[in-house]
Amino acid sequence: MKIRLDNILLGILWLLAVTLGASFWFNTVFGFNIFSASHWTYLSELQASKNSISPTFYISFVICVFIMIFGLYILIRPRLRRIQLPKVHIEKHKNNTPIIESKETKTNADASTLDLLPAETAKAPTATQPSPAPIPSARPPRLNIPVNNTGYVSATQTNTITPVSQPKPQSQENPEIQEIFSKAGFTVKKSPRINGITPALFAIGSNETLWVGGVGIKTTDIRNMIDKLSQIFSDTLEDIYIDTNGFVINAPDAATSEFENILMFNTIEELRNYINNNPNPPITEEDKDNFAAYSEYIDTVISYIGKI
Repeated sequence: MKIRLDNILLGILWLLAVTLGASFWFNTVFGFNIFSASHWTYLSELQASKNSISPTFYISFVICVFIMIFGLYILIRPRLRRIQLPKVHIEKHKNNTPIIESKETKTNADASTLDLLPAETAKAPTATQPSPAPIPSARPPRLNIPVNNTGYVSATQTNTITPVSQPKPQSQENPEIQEIFSKAGFTVKKSPRINGITPALFAIGSNETLWVGGVGIKTTDIRNMIDKLSQIFSDTLEDIYIDTNGFVINAPDAATSEFENILMFNTIEELRNYINNNPNPPITEEDKDNFAAYSEYIDTVISYIGKI
Protein backbone atom coordinates (compact mmCIF):
# COMPACT_ATOMS: atom_id res chain seq x y z
CA MET A 1 0.00 0.00 0.00
CA LYS A 2 2.42 2.66 1.15
CA ILE A 3 5.91 2.39 -0.23
CA ARG A 4 8.37 1.88 2.66
CA LEU A 5 11.40 3.16 0.73
CA ASP A 6 10.87 6.75 1.86
CA ASN A 7 10.91 5.67 5.53
CA ILE A 8 14.17 3.73 5.02
CA LEU A 9 15.87 6.71 3.39
CA LEU A 10 14.67 9.08 6.13
CA GLY A 11 15.96 6.68 8.79
CA ILE A 12 19.41 6.46 7.18
CA LEU A 13 19.58 10.24 6.85
CA TRP A 14 18.63 10.67 10.51
CA LEU A 15 21.28 8.16 11.69
CA LEU A 16 23.97 9.98 9.69
CA ALA A 17 22.91 13.35 11.09
CA VAL A 18 22.97 12.12 14.72
CA THR A 19 26.33 10.38 14.21
CA LEU A 20 27.94 13.50 12.77
CA GLY A 21 26.49 15.63 15.56
CA ALA A 22 27.80 13.22 18.21
CA SER A 23 31.25 13.15 16.56
CA PHE A 24 31.40 16.95 16.60
CA TRP A 25 30.31 17.08 20.27
CA PHE A 26 32.83 14.50 21.56
CA ASN A 27 35.71 15.98 19.53
CA THR A 28 34.98 19.48 20.81
CA VAL A 29 34.29 18.77 24.48
CA PHE A 30 36.32 15.63 25.28
CA GLY A 31 38.81 15.39 22.38
CA PHE A 32 37.46 11.90 21.66
CA ASN A 33 37.07 10.71 18.05
CA ILE A 34 34.29 8.13 17.87
CA PHE A 35 35.59 6.97 14.45
CA SER A 36 39.12 6.20 15.77
CA ALA A 37 39.88 2.67 16.98
CA SER A 38 42.91 3.88 19.03
CA HIS A 39 40.68 6.24 21.03
CA TRP A 40 38.32 3.37 21.88
CA THR A 41 41.30 1.24 22.94
CA TYR A 42 42.57 4.03 25.18
CA LEU A 43 39.09 4.38 26.71
CA SER A 44 38.93 0.68 27.46
CA GLU A 45 42.36 0.82 29.17
CA LEU A 46 41.20 3.69 31.35
CA GLN A 47 38.11 1.75 32.35
CA ALA A 48 40.16 -1.39 33.08
CA SER A 49 42.60 0.52 35.25
CA LYS A 50 39.64 2.12 37.07
CA ASN A 51 40.81 5.65 36.33
CA SER A 52 38.25 8.38 36.85
CA ILE A 53 36.29 9.37 33.73
CA SER A 54 34.06 12.40 33.66
CA PRO A 55 30.34 11.45 34.15
CA THR A 56 29.45 13.98 31.44
CA PHE A 57 31.13 11.64 28.93
CA TYR A 58 28.69 8.83 29.71
CA ILE A 59 25.70 11.18 29.98
CA SER A 60 26.49 12.50 26.50
CA PHE A 61 26.47 8.95 25.13
CA VAL A 62 23.10 8.24 26.70
CA ILE A 63 21.61 11.49 25.34
CA CYS A 64 22.89 10.76 21.81
CA VAL A 65 21.44 7.24 21.83
CA PHE A 66 18.09 8.53 23.14
CA ILE A 67 17.91 11.24 20.47
CA MET A 68 18.72 8.66 17.79
CA ILE A 69 16.02 6.18 18.91
CA PHE A 70 13.36 8.85 19.54
CA GLY A 71 13.96 10.44 16.14
CA LEU A 72 13.63 7.06 14.40
CA TYR A 73 10.34 6.47 16.21
CA ILE A 74 8.94 9.84 15.11
CA LEU A 75 9.90 9.18 11.49
CA ILE A 76 8.76 5.55 11.17
CA ARG A 77 5.85 5.38 13.63
CA PRO A 78 2.53 4.26 12.09
CA ARG A 79 0.13 7.07 11.40
CA LEU A 80 -3.56 6.52 12.00
CA ARG A 81 -5.99 7.57 9.32
CA ARG A 82 -8.19 10.50 10.24
CA ILE A 83 -11.52 10.47 8.46
CA GLN A 84 -13.73 13.46 9.08
CA LEU A 85 -16.97 13.57 7.18
CA PRO A 86 -19.22 16.62 7.33
CA LYS A 87 -22.40 15.97 9.27
CA VAL A 88 -25.72 16.25 7.52
CA HIS A 89 -28.24 18.09 9.68
CA ILE A 90 -31.86 17.26 8.95
CA GLU A 91 -34.36 19.71 10.42
CA LYS A 92 -37.78 18.42 11.33
CA HIS A 93 -40.49 20.94 10.60
CA LYS A 94 -43.50 20.89 12.90
CA ASN A 95 -46.86 21.83 11.49
CA ASN A 96 -48.31 24.65 13.57
CA THR A 97 -52.02 24.19 13.11
CA PRO A 98 -53.88 27.32 14.19
CA ILE A 99 -56.92 26.87 16.38
CA ILE A 100 -59.99 27.94 14.40
CA GLU A 101 -62.98 28.95 16.40
CA SER A 102 -66.15 27.55 14.88
CA LYS A 103 -69.39 29.49 14.50
CA GLU A 104 -71.15 27.19 16.93
CA THR A 105 -68.64 28.02 19.65
CA LYS A 106 -69.16 31.72 19.03
CA THR A 107 -72.92 31.34 19.20
CA ASN A 108 -72.79 29.41 22.45
CA ALA A 109 -70.44 31.98 23.95
CA ASP A 110 -72.75 34.83 22.96
CA ALA A 111 -75.77 32.96 24.31
CA SER A 112 -74.10 32.34 27.64
CA THR A 113 -73.29 36.05 27.83
CA LEU A 114 -76.88 37.02 27.18
CA ASP A 115 -78.18 34.68 29.87
CA LEU A 116 -76.00 36.35 32.47
CA LEU A 117 -77.38 39.82 31.73
CA PRO A 118 -80.36 41.09 33.73
CA ALA A 119 -83.79 40.88 32.12
CA GLU A 120 -84.15 44.66 32.07
CA THR A 121 -80.99 45.30 30.06
CA ALA A 122 -81.70 42.64 27.44
CA LYS A 123 -83.56 44.41 24.66
CA ALA A 124 -84.83 43.03 21.40
CA PRO A 125 -83.10 44.34 18.34
CA THR A 126 -85.03 47.14 16.71
CA ALA A 127 -83.76 46.54 13.23
CA THR A 128 -82.41 43.51 11.51
CA GLN A 129 -78.85 43.77 10.37
CA PRO A 130 -78.26 43.15 6.67
CA SER A 131 -76.75 39.78 5.95
CA PRO A 132 -73.20 39.85 4.67
CA ALA A 133 -72.71 39.67 0.95
CA PRO A 134 -71.68 36.26 -0.34
CA ILE A 135 -68.00 35.85 -1.02
CA PRO A 136 -67.35 35.23 -4.68
CA SER A 137 -65.79 31.86 -5.34
CA ALA A 138 -62.28 31.59 -6.65
CA ARG A 139 -63.48 30.08 -9.92
CA PRO A 140 -66.53 31.32 -11.92
CA PRO A 141 -69.41 28.84 -12.20
CA ARG A 142 -69.55 26.64 -15.23
CA LEU A 143 -71.98 27.77 -17.94
CA ASN A 144 -74.30 25.23 -19.46
CA ILE A 145 -75.48 26.70 -22.77
CA PRO A 146 -78.32 24.80 -24.46
CA VAL A 147 -78.03 23.50 -27.99
CA ASN A 148 -79.51 25.79 -30.66
CA ASN A 149 -81.95 24.60 -33.26
CA THR A 150 -79.45 25.34 -35.98
CA GLY A 151 -77.25 22.54 -34.75
CA TYR A 152 -74.42 24.62 -33.33
CA VAL A 153 -73.19 23.50 -29.96
CA SER A 154 -71.27 25.84 -27.64
CA ALA A 155 -68.91 23.68 -25.65
CA THR A 156 -67.01 24.91 -22.64
CA GLN A 157 -63.28 24.75 -22.74
CA THR A 158 -61.63 22.99 -19.85
CA ASN A 159 -58.01 23.61 -19.03
CA THR A 160 -56.27 20.35 -18.19
CA ILE A 161 -52.98 20.50 -16.32
CA THR A 162 -50.67 17.65 -17.19
CA PRO A 163 -48.32 16.81 -14.31
CA VAL A 164 -44.62 17.12 -15.10
CA SER A 165 -42.94 13.80 -14.45
CA GLN A 166 -39.74 14.08 -12.47
CA PRO A 167 -36.75 12.34 -14.08
CA LYS A 168 -35.87 9.16 -12.24
CA PRO A 169 -32.24 8.55 -11.34
CA GLN A 170 -30.50 6.39 -13.90
CA SER A 171 -29.28 3.04 -12.59
CA GLN A 172 -26.52 1.32 -14.58
CA GLU A 173 -25.38 -1.47 -12.29
CA ASN A 174 -23.99 -4.21 -14.51
CA PRO A 175 -23.32 -7.65 -12.94
CA GLU A 176 -21.16 -8.72 -15.89
CA ILE A 177 -18.76 -5.79 -15.46
CA GLN A 178 -18.68 -6.30 -11.68
CA GLU A 179 -17.76 -9.96 -12.23
CA ILE A 180 -14.86 -8.94 -14.50
CA PHE A 181 -13.33 -6.74 -11.81
CA SER A 182 -14.05 -9.23 -9.04
CA LYS A 183 -12.16 -11.99 -10.90
CA ALA A 184 -9.25 -9.57 -11.47
CA GLY A 185 -8.76 -9.15 -7.70
CA PHE A 186 -10.68 -5.91 -7.15
CA THR A 187 -13.24 -5.46 -4.36
CA VAL A 188 -16.61 -4.46 -5.84
CA LYS A 189 -18.68 -2.05 -3.75
CA LYS A 190 -22.33 -1.06 -3.94
CA SER A 191 -22.64 1.67 -6.55
CA PRO A 192 -23.82 4.95 -4.98
CA ARG A 193 -26.00 7.51 -6.73
CA ILE A 194 -23.76 10.39 -7.84
CA ASN A 195 -25.22 13.42 -9.63
CA GLY A 196 -28.44 11.47 -10.27
CA ILE A 197 -26.65 8.53 -11.94
CA THR A 198 -25.77 5.16 -10.43
CA PRO A 199 -22.56 3.96 -12.17
CA ALA A 200 -22.24 0.45 -13.57
CA LEU A 201 -19.18 -0.25 -11.41
CA PHE A 202 -17.71 1.05 -8.16
CA ALA A 203 -14.67 -1.00 -7.11
CA ILE A 204 -11.50 -0.51 -5.05
CA GLY A 205 -8.04 -2.04 -5.26
CA SER A 206 -4.68 -1.98 -3.55
CA ASN A 207 -2.49 1.14 -3.34
CA GLU A 208 -5.60 3.30 -2.73
CA THR A 209 -7.10 2.85 -6.21
CA LEU A 210 -10.75 3.37 -7.14
CA TRP A 211 -12.57 2.43 -10.36
CA VAL A 212 -15.79 4.11 -11.54
CA GLY A 213 -17.40 3.11 -14.83
CA GLY A 214 -20.57 3.46 -16.87
CA VAL A 215 -22.25 2.11 -19.99
CA GLY A 216 -23.76 4.31 -22.70
CA ILE A 217 -23.24 7.59 -20.81
CA LYS A 218 -21.09 10.58 -21.63
CA THR A 219 -17.50 10.87 -20.51
CA THR A 220 -18.43 14.20 -18.95
CA ASP A 221 -20.76 12.37 -16.56
CA ILE A 222 -17.93 10.12 -15.36
CA ARG A 223 -15.63 13.15 -15.09
CA ASN A 224 -18.18 14.96 -12.91
CA MET A 225 -18.48 11.88 -10.66
CA ILE A 226 -14.70 11.72 -10.23
CA ASP A 227 -14.51 15.45 -9.47
CA LYS A 228 -17.20 15.13 -6.80
CA LEU A 229 -15.46 12.14 -5.20
CA SER A 230 -12.08 13.89 -5.30
CA GLN A 231 -13.57 16.89 -3.50
CA ILE A 232 -14.87 14.63 -0.71
CA PHE A 233 -11.51 12.86 -0.46
CA SER A 234 -9.57 16.12 -0.19
CA ASP A 235 -11.94 17.41 2.51
CA THR A 236 -11.85 14.27 4.68
CA LEU A 237 -8.36 12.77 4.22
CA GLU A 238 -4.96 14.06 5.30
CA ASP A 239 -1.79 13.26 3.33
CA ILE A 240 -3.47 10.33 1.50
CA TYR A 241 -4.09 10.35 -2.25
CA ILE A 242 -6.72 8.07 -3.79
CA ASP A 243 -6.08 7.26 -7.45
CA THR A 244 -9.53 7.37 -9.10
CA ASN A 245 -9.86 5.77 -12.56
CA GLY A 246 -12.85 6.06 -14.87
CA PHE A 247 -14.06 4.26 -17.99
CA VAL A 248 -17.08 4.34 -20.30
CA ILE A 249 -18.36 1.64 -22.66
CA ASN A 250 -19.99 2.89 -25.88
CA ALA A 251 -19.83 6.58 -24.90
CA PRO A 252 -21.97 8.91 -27.10
CA ASP A 253 -19.25 11.59 -27.05
CA ALA A 254 -16.31 9.25 -27.68
CA ALA A 255 -15.34 11.08 -30.88
CA THR A 256 -15.30 14.52 -29.25
CA SER A 257 -14.14 13.64 -25.72
CA GLU A 258 -11.30 15.77 -24.33
CA PHE A 259 -10.61 13.69 -21.19
CA GLU A 260 -7.54 11.57 -21.82
CA ASN A 261 -7.70 9.99 -18.36
CA ILE A 262 -11.17 8.46 -19.04
CA LEU A 263 -10.79 5.06 -20.70
CA MET A 264 -13.25 4.34 -23.53
CA PHE A 265 -14.23 0.90 -24.85
CA ASN A 266 -16.60 -0.16 -27.60
CA THR A 267 -17.72 -3.42 -25.99
CA ILE A 268 -17.57 -5.20 -22.65
CA GLU A 269 -15.18 -7.73 -24.20
CA GLU A 270 -12.60 -4.98 -24.81
CA LEU A 271 -12.90 -3.99 -21.15
CA ARG A 272 -12.45 -7.63 -20.10
CA ASN A 273 -9.21 -7.93 -22.11
CA TYR A 274 -7.84 -4.70 -20.64
CA ILE A 275 -8.59 -5.65 -17.02
CA ASN A 276 -7.20 -9.17 -17.51
CA ASN A 277 -3.94 -7.59 -18.66
CA ASN A 278 -3.97 -5.08 -15.77
CA PRO A 279 -5.27 -6.97 -12.71
CA ASN A 280 -5.22 -5.70 -9.15
CA PRO A 281 -1.80 -6.20 -7.46
CA PRO A 282 -1.99 -8.75 -4.61
CA ILE A 283 -2.31 -7.35 -1.09
CA THR A 284 0.59 -8.27 1.22
CA GLU A 285 0.23 -9.31 4.83
CA GLU A 286 1.52 -5.99 6.17
CA ASP A 287 -0.94 -4.04 4.01
CA LYS A 288 -4.07 -5.96 5.03
CA ASP A 289 -4.85 -3.61 7.93
CA ASN A 290 -4.38 -0.52 5.76
CA PHE A 291 -6.60 -1.98 3.02
CA ALA A 292 -9.29 -2.83 5.58
CA ALA A 293 -9.23 0.78 6.83
CA TYR A 294 -9.37 2.04 3.24
CA SER A 295 -12.35 -0.22 2.45
CA GLU A 296 -14.17 0.97 5.56
CA TYR A 297 -13.55 4.59 4.56
CA ILE A 298 -15.00 3.99 1.07
CA ASP A 299 -18.11 2.41 2.66
CA THR A 300 -18.51 5.57 4.74
CA VAL A 301 -18.18 7.75 1.63
CA ILE A 302 -20.78 5.63 -0.21
CA SER A 303 -23.32 6.01 2.59
CA TYR A 304 -22.57 9.75 2.87
CA ILE A 305 -22.67 10.65 -0.82
CA GLY A 306 -26.08 9.01 -1.19
CA LYS A 307 -27.56 11.57 1.23
CA ILE A 308 -26.35 14.72 -0.57
